[in-house]
Amino acid sequence: MKLAVGTESRGAGSPFIDGQCTALGSRGRGFTLLEMLIAMAILAIIITYAVPSMSTFYDNQRLMGATEQVYGHLQQARSEAVARNVTTYANFAVDGSDSWEYGVSSANSLCDLTATTPTTANACVISVDDGDGTLDPGDGSVDTGDLVLMRFTDADYDGVSMNIASFSSGTTQFVFDPLRGTSTSGQVNLTGNNGNNLRVTVSLLGRVAVCTPDGSMPNYLGC
Repeated sequence: MKLAVGTESRGAGSPFIDGQCTALGSRGRGFTLLEMLIAMAILAIIITYAVPSMSTFYDNQRLMGATEQVYGHLQQARSEAVARNVTTYANFAVDGSDSWEYGVSSANSLCDLTATTPTTANACVISVDDGDGTLDPGDGSVDTGDLVLMRFTDADYDGVSMNIASFSSGTTQFVFDPLRGTSTSGQVNLTGNNGNNLRVTVSLLGRVAVCTPDGSMPNYLGC
């Protein structure tokens, strides 16, 4: 029997073709210039629509955050008045711009909104027992450790402007009565950087609510 010299068996699937070794499977190819241009064009279209949408989303988030914060603090002011049987005030320093501040106080009818520490004279504070069993009346005469600063600003809500309207107190404050939880009435209007609007209202019965005056914020009831 003779053996063939220089020949090899080439069964199905053999990587040897015409004496050359080729990689198994098809060899991947890169993107062509045309394909890259098409991909870049599609990406540009996506960005064109996505960026304004994301900007609106964050504007609305900041607007809702500021509104819910005001709402929560006014609710707290009413609760403090009833629970502690002391008149509580919510004072505002706003002019319709995105630079604003407000404070809640159970000790001072017109607290100092520039005071940044609770022990400063006339600061916007409420008293919370620090655990020693004695409660300060709010002026620091008994226990300064009970004083909690209740001053809030626009710092965390870039682009959100604030204004007030229809305050029945005749001043820039709400006054919460300790006997029945009633209050002077009024509204706090907030506008986002994108022009959307929300409003916090306080009724004479002391009810605090949030609404959208122009329907620009669909997740809220209309005013």
